[in-house]
Amino acid sequence: MGKYYLIMDIGGTKTTGALFTEDGKPVDNYFHVVKSQTYQGEEAVYQNTKSALDHVIEHFHVNMDDVLGIGVGGPGPLDVEKGVIIHSPMMGWKNFPVVDRLKQDYGKPVRMDNDGNLGALAEQRCGEGKGLSNVLYMTVSTGCGGGAVINGNIYHGRNDSAAEFGHITLNPEGPQCPCGSRGCFEMYASGTAMKRRMIEDIKAGKKSAAFEAVEYDPEKIEGKYLTQAAENGDAYALEFYRQEGYYLGCGLATLFNAFDPDVFVLGGGVTKARKYFHEEMMKQLQGRTMMEVPQERIRYSVMNDYVVLYGAYYLIKEYLEQQNK
Repeated sequence: MGKYYLIMDIGGTKTTGALFTEDGKPVDNYFHVVKSQTYQGEEAVYQNTKSALDHVIEHFHVNMDDVLGIGVGGPGPLDVEKGVIIHSPMMGWKNFPVVDRLKQDYGKPVRMDNDGNLGALAEQRCGEGKGLSNVLYMTVSTGCGGGAVINGNIYHGRNDSAAEFGHITLNPEGPQCPCGSRGCFEMYASGTAMKRRMIEDIKAGKKSAAFEAVEYDPEKIEGKYLTQAAENGDAYALEFYRQEGYYLGCGLATLFNAFDPDVFVLGGGVTKARKYFHEEMMKQLQGRTMMEVPQERIRYSVMNDYVVLYGAYYLIKEYLEQQNK
C-alpha cells in the first residue's frame, strides 16, 4: 500500500476533497464536492467542510497511517504560518484556526494557503508555467483571484496579502468594490461584473439573443446565454466580449509592467469564452506595456476547477520534505 495526501479546496460556493498519491496524481481522478454551507455559522461551516475529507476517507477506505499530511486551499485573508482564516464573512470565520482544528481531528500535519497562491503554485510546478521561475496566475470567475510564484516560490508579501490582482484600480471613480475601494479590476472583468452589466443593459432596453433566452428577465440572466449568443453571431454578445477583452488587457498590462513574468496563466469559468475576447485582450495588453509581450506569454489553465487541489498537494508535500531535511 502506498502513501497518500488528503487534499481540500475550501470555496465560497463549493468545497472539494480528494486523495493524492505521493507522486501527485488524484486517486481514480475522484473529486468529492459538497456545497459550502455559507452563512450557517462558523462551526456548521467547519463541520460541512470537514465532511468532504471524511467522505474521501470512507470512499477509499483510507488507513490514516498511510496519510502523510493534509493540504488545504482556503479563502483569504489568512495567516499562512498560523493556519488561521483571518476574516471570511461568508463562512462566519474570524481568526478561525482551520489548520489546528484539522490537526486535532485527523492527527496529521496540515498546511494551508490562499487559493490564488495555490493556483499559481500548481501552474508553475506542473501546469502552463512548468519549469519557469516567475509565474503569475489569475482566476476570472465570480471574482478575480490571483497568485504569484517568484523565483520558484509563492510570493506572500509582508501580511500574506500579495497578488490581490482583482483589486488593482482600473478606474478611481468606478463602482464600489466589496473590498472598500472603487473601480477595482474585479468590478470590470469578473463574471459578477459581467452579469451586473448585462442586467443594467436589459433594464436599459438593449436587445440581444442572450436576453431573449431569458425573456428579458434580469433575475434569470447567466453567462452561458451570452456565450450561446456569441456563438450565433449576436452583435451585442460579440461587442460585450470585446469589452471584456478590453478590461482584461488593461489590467494585465499593469501586472506585466509591475512583474514582467515569464508567463501569465488565466483560469476560471470566464476564460472558457476566450475565443471571443482574446484578440482584444492582447491588443490592449501589447499596446500598454513597456516591453513587448508575445502571445506565448499569456496562457490558459487546463486544470481549471482542480488547479487549487494540485497546488495544495505541492504545498503539503514540499512543506514536509523541508521539515524532514
